[in-house]
Parts: sequence; C-alpha cells; structure tokens
Amino acid sequence: MSRKIVKNVGTTERIVSIALGAYLGYNGLKNLRYQSVPALLASGYLFVRGGLGYCPISRWLGKKDIHNPAINVKAVMTVNKPREEVYRYWRALANLPSFMPHLHEVAEIDERRSHWIAEMPGMGGKIEWDAEIVKDEPNELIGWQSINGSPVKNAGKVQFYDAPRRGTEMRVIFSYHPPAGGLGTAAAKLLNPLFKGVIENEIYNFKRVMEAGEIPTTDGQPAGKRTGKLKLI
Repeated sequence: MSRKIVKNVGTTERIVSIALGAYLGYNGLKNLRYQSVPALLASGYLFVRGGLGYCPISRWLGKKDIHNPAINVKAVMTVNKPREEVYRYWRALANLPSFMPHLHEVAEIDERRSHWIAEMPGMGGKIEWDAEIVKDEPNELIGWQSINGSPVKNAGKVQFYDAPRRGTEMRVIFSYHPPAGGLGTAAAKLLNPLFKGVIENEIYNFKRVMEAGEIPTTDGQPAGKRTGKLKLI
C-alpha cells in the first residue's frame, strides 16, 4: 500500500517554490556549465516542493527550527589578480550588481553609507535597504551591515590575502534575514538550504569580471576555462 504524503508546505510557500524553481531552472539552462548544476538541482527540488506541497527538509529540521532562519554563506576563492586591485573593485560597492544578479543597484551615499536595491526571485518586486561600512582595512578587510530599521537585515565581510603562488585569496561571508511577514518567512525557508549554490554562481561571476573583464551573456557561447580556486564552506 502506497504511503500518503502529508503536506507541510502552505499555499504561499508552494507558489514561491514554483516561481523560484522556474527562475533557477531558466538561468541554469541558459548558461549550461559546471557551476550551473547546483541551480538545476535546486530548481528540480523546488518544483517538486511546490507541486506536492511537501518539504522533506522542513520535516527533518522541524517547523520550530526553521521558523525564521538566517541565510549564512561562507566561501573561499582565489582570483588571479593583485590584492590591491581585487580589494578596490569590491570596495566600490556600486560594482556589486555587475556580478551579483539579484542586486539591481547599490548606490553609495557617502564613504560609509550605501543604498541597496535587490530583486529576489519569487518574492515579487524590489526590496530596498540602507547599509553602512563597519570595518574597512585597505587591501585586507571590508565589513558591512544594514542599518537599524531596515526591512532586510544584511551583513557581510570580505577578507583579502596574498595567495601562496600568485593572485588573491578571498574569504567571503554573506548573511541576511528576508523581510518580516508571511512571504518573507516563506522565502527564508526556501532559500536557506539552497542559497549556497546561487551565491557560488555569483562569486564565480566575480572571478570572471576580475579575470576576463566581463561575464559572457550570449546564449550558447561556451564558458571559458575555469581558473583559480573556488570553494564553498
């Protein structure tokens, strides 16, 4: 006798699951290469989650444990460029959307404050918040966080080291809480187990920008040889 699936995903979460699955699947198929695999796997998982209304991850973790989770990503990568150049590009926060597709714009207000606009798949519309630089050690460290009262609690840190042979080793920490409320909580449940794959693609985009000067966008164009190292922790 077949076992009946007990639904543990609400209607809003199912809609967001399908929307996010379509977004990840489209991007993964549009640019088929090694680093697209996590996005394609996530897309399939989200379609099943939305279609069946059942999430094995939610059941395993328990509803109390994922009621309002933070999204935390830690990554280590090597870029074949001098440390000063790599630091300078990231420190100009207006450059971030050039390799992070979910960021629509980052406008620098002054030396420490900036205004962020993001388009998160499945959440509908744009989300805006202000952030400030809390730590800045030239060529070594950049740290930022959203200011109090922002609709998104975002924080990040990037450390820069001379790589053993040449280039720059980067250690990146990125974390945030989605907006409060039903949809924000639903999106948090969706992104938490999958977001590392999305960020991995965006970090690799940073390598492409620094090493090749651009991210190829022509459909069907073969990806260039992957250089340096990229490791998600």
